[in-house]
Amino acid sequence: MLWVLHKFKCTMKNSWICLALLVAQFAFGQSTIETNAWLKLGHKSSLSEAWSLTTSGQYRSGFGMSNDQWLTELDFKKSVNKKWDIGTELRHYVVFDRKGGIQGNFQRARVQFSAERHINLPVGKAHIRYAVQQRQVLTGSGNNKFTARIRGEFDLPIKNFAWDPTFGVEYLASGDPDFDRSLRLGVSTGDKIAGKKLSFGYFFQRDLTNAGLHAHVLQSGIRF
Repeated sequence: MLWVLHKFKCTMKNSWICLALLVAQFAFGQSTIETNAWLKLGHKSSLSEAWSLTTSGQYRSGFGMSNDQWLTELDFKKSVNKKWDIGTELRHYVVFDRKGGIQGNFQRARVQFSAERHINLPVGKAHIRYAVQQRQVLTGSGNNKFTARIRGEFDLPIKNFAWDPTFGVEYLASGDPDFDRSLRLGVSTGDKIAGKKLSFGYFFQRDLTNAGLHAHVLQSGIRF
């Protein structure tokens, strides 16, 4: 791969070829890739001028490669000013384990604290989110895990088009005992129809430590 990039030298003429090669290396550098589909239903309530609460449920299907999950979530957000939001997210998991010798419905819980910066650009808007989270295994196997995350997003406005895309990249790093590292690249869009917010998205997650699976994830959601 390095030899190929050196051969092309990434000039303006072949920059798209170089980009395609890098994306292919990122996405298909390892053959073990699973596909997931996430469906989310939620409702957003205004608690005050600054605070909001989004309650939601999400079903995650692993199509047989990983265990299906049901997530219940409370997401508290506060608008500090036009540039910053802070949030606290409480999540409960039910993991439907149908593999191996010990099967059943097992539970996990997670708390996440976040701060997000919003930046107006000449074209579009950027968002940078910093988050830390702690996951606890309540029943079943697995490890408790502390994870730090940083996510960057860019909203691209398109004239006379309601479904403006948002492009994102996120880096996740967990601590002892797993020390997982992963990177997500994705795109999403959304719009209000009949008073309901519809959203659709996709991201590819690459396991940088090669300890787990890479994943294609399709997302859809409805918020009332």
